[in-house]
Amino acid sequence: MALSPESAGNSLGVSWWLEITDRLAPLSILDCGDSPAIARHALDCGIGLVVCRLSPAQRRALNTYEQYRNRILLFRPPSSRPSNLRERPDDRM
Repeated sequence: MALSPESAGNSLGVSWWLEITDRLAPLSILDCGDSPAIARHALDCGIGLVVCRLSPAQRRALNTYEQYRNRILLFRPPSSRPSNLRERPDDRM
């Protein structure tokens, strides 16, 4: 699963992330900073999950739509550790 840089949705845009992830967009996470509009646009474009720092009221509003439920993360997931980035399982660090 691909995780965008922090606030990439705000600074680089949804189109950029779709170009980067290509057909794997449904398996990716775009960090949209604190913009619910960009988060909603990203989800509508087929990005799997978004990170968006929403207020409780904004979260409740977006959760009224079935297509957004359980697809908005309030915090970034932990990034992969270098030991997880080996090319082959037998590679040594």
